[in-house]
Amino acid sequence: MSSTATDTSPTALSTVGLDMTNETVKMDYLTQLLDDTVLQVTSNHYATIFWYGIVVVIVLAAIFKFVLRMMARSRLKGAAADKRTPNTSSCIAQIAGTTSTYIRKITYPQISPPHHASFFHLPPFGIFILLFLYLLFILLLEFIKQDIPGDQHSEAIGIRAGWLTITQLPLLILLSGKINLIGLITGVSYERLNILHRWVARTMLLTATIHMGVQQGLWNHLGLLTLEWNTDDCPPTEKKIGIQAYAFLLWMNLTTLFPLRNSWYELFVLQHILTFFGFIISIMLHLPDTALYTRIYVFIPIGLYILDRILRTARYAWNNINPGRATLIGCEGDVVKIVVKSRGVRRWRPGSFVLLGMPRFGVGQSHPVTISSVPASHDGELVFILKAHDGFTKRVFDAARTGVVPLTAETSEEGRSRDGKDTHIALIDGPYGGTHLDLASFSTVVLIAGSTGVSFTLPILLDIAERTKSVKLPVREVVFVWTVKARGCRLWVEEELRSVLEALGNFGIGITVKVFITGNEEFGEESEGRESSAEISEQDEEVKVEPTENGNEEEARWDEKRKDTPPFHRAESPNTTLQSGRPDIHAILAEAQSLANGEMGVAVCGPVGLAASTRNSVARLEGKGVGVYLHAESFGW
Repeated sequence: MSSTATDTSPTALSTVGLDMTNETVKMDYLTQLLDDTVLQVTSNHYATIFWYGIVVVIVLAAIFKFVLRMMARSRLKGAAADKRTPNTSSCIAQIAGTTSTYIRKITYPQISPPHHASFFHLPPFGIFILLFLYLLFILLLEFIKQDIPGDQHSEAIGIRAGWLTITQLPLLILLSGKINLIGLITGVSYERLNILHRWVARTMLLTATIHMGVQQGLWNHLGLLTLEWNTDDCPPTEKKIGIQAYAFLLWMNLTTLFPLRNSWYELFVLQHILTFFGFIISIMLHLPDTALYTRIYVFIPIGLYILDRILRTARYAWNNINPGRATLIGCEGDVVKIVVKSRGVRRWRPGSFVLLGMPRFGVGQSHPVTISSVPASHDGELVFILKAHDGFTKRVFDAARTGVVPLTAETSEEGRSRDGKDTHIALIDGPYGGTHLDLASFSTVVLIAGSTGVSFTLPILLDIAERTKSVKLPVREVVFVWTVKARGCRLWVEEELRSVLEALGNFGIGITVKVFITGNEEFGEESEGRESSAEISEQDEEVKVEPTENGNEEEARWDEKRKDTPPFHRAESPNTTLQSGRPDIHAILAEAQSLANGEMGVAVCGPVGLAASTRNSVARLEGKGVGVYLHAESFGW
C-alpha cells in the first residue's frame, strides 16, 4: 500500500544536482515544469466548484426573496378581505420574521465618511459581508489542496489562478446586463447587481495578478524566464497578449472607481465597452493550445452579452417606434421637470427608472432618471425631476429656463404641447428597477427623501393613494419626510402632495408630511391656515439667499446655531409641517414604529449621509418592536 501511494504521487521537481548552465538541461527541466496535464484537471475541478457555489447563493437569495414576496402578498390579500390582524402565527412566517430581524440588524448599517462623501463611498455592511465571503471563497479555491511538491508547486498556484480568473468571466457579464438571469431569479435590479459586477472584476484582477506574478517570479528564480519566453509553446507574441489582457483588466478596474466614473460618465461607458472587447480578444489569443476548451468561459459571456443587447434593442425599438415628446419646466434649485408623453411605455412599477435620451441635447447620450409618476397618475405621462449638473442635464435645464429653442423640424407645429410649449423628442430605454417589496403591504410606511430623491419616494406615495380608490390596503399610516435646500423647492411636487393628502384622508389613512429646509433660511411659526398656497408661493419667489464672501464660515455659524436652537416650524395644514434644519431620522422612525400595528416599511433616497443615517437607525430599531423593512435607493460604490 505504501509503495502504491509512492508510485502514484507526483514527482517533486528540483534543480538539485542539475547543471542549470547547460541549455539542454534547462530546456528539459522547463518542459517538465510547464507540464500541466494534471494541473488542468485539478484547476477545472475547482472552477466547477466555483459555479456550484454561485448557483447555491443565487438559489438561496431567490428563495428568501420569494418568501418575503409571498408574505407581502398575504398581507395584501388579508387587507382586501378585511382581515384586521395579519396572520403571523404560521411557522414559515415566524421563521422568516426571525431570520429577517437578524439579517437586517447585521446588513443594514453603513458608515458614511463626514468629508468628501461624493468622492468616497462605503457600501453597507451587508455588501461588505457578501464581498468578504466571495473573496474568501475565491482564495480557498485558489490555495486549498495545493499539494504539488517541489518547484511545480508555484506553477500549480499560477495555473489555478489563471483558471479562476477566466471562470469568473461569465459571472462578470451576468452581473452587468440590464436584462439578466440573476436579476430575474433573485428579483434584484441591475443597478444593484452592477455593484457586485465591479467587485467581481476587482477579484479577477487579484487572481490575474497571482497568475502572472507567481509564474514570472518562479521562472525568474530558477533562471528560466528568458528561456520560457523564447521557447514556450505560447509564442512570445501570445505572452505579450497576456500582458495586454492584464493591462486591459487593470484599466477597466481603475476607471470604474467612483470619482472617475461619476465625473465623466458618458466617456466612461464608451471606453469601458471598447476596453472590454479588447480584453476578451486578448484572452482568446492568450489561451494556450493545451487549454483551448477553457474558451467556453469566454463564449458563454459573449453569448450573454449579445442576448442582453438583442433584448434591450428590441424593447428600445418598441418604446421608440413613435418617439415620446418631452415638455421642459424649469424649477427652483437648478431643477428641471420633464413631462413625457410616450405611447411605448405604459406600465412601470413605483421607483422604476429609465435611461432618457433627448437628441436635441446630445446625440447618443442618455441619462438615468427615476419616474416620478405612476401609470394611474398624470394622465399616464412619464414625469422626471432632474437636477442640473454638467453636460446633458445642464443643457436640458438651460433650455427649460430660457425657453429659447432653434426652429427646426423638431420644434415645428408637431413639436408643440397642448399648452403651446416647445416639446422635444424623448427616447426611452427601460423601465428598469422597482423590484423592491411592495410598500403598500405594510401597516406603516415611512418615505424619506433628500432633494431630487423625492422622485423615488413620490411615486410610492402616489401608488398607495391610487390603489386605495379600488382596494383596501394594509396601510394605516404614512409618514413622508423630505429635505430640501430652499422653501421654493417644495413646489416641485406640491400639486401631487395635495392630491395625495386628499385621497388618503378620504379613505381613513393617516398621513404626515414633514418638509425640512436645510438652507440658510429662518421663519417663525405662523397660525395654521393663515395664508393660502398661492400667497405662500408668491412669498417664496421673493426669498433670496445672498452668498457671503466666506460661505463655509456662514454655514458653520448656521450649524452651530441649530445645535442650540430648536428648529423653527410652520404648520401649512393639519398634516403638513415646514421646518428648518435637518431631520432627526431616528426620532421620526422610532415614533412611527411605536405607533405601528404591524410590520413597518421604510424607503429612503437621497445623499449618502441621509441613506446611511436611515440604515443605522433602522438597524438600531430592528427587534425593539415591530419589524422594519428598509429599501435604500442609491447608485454604486
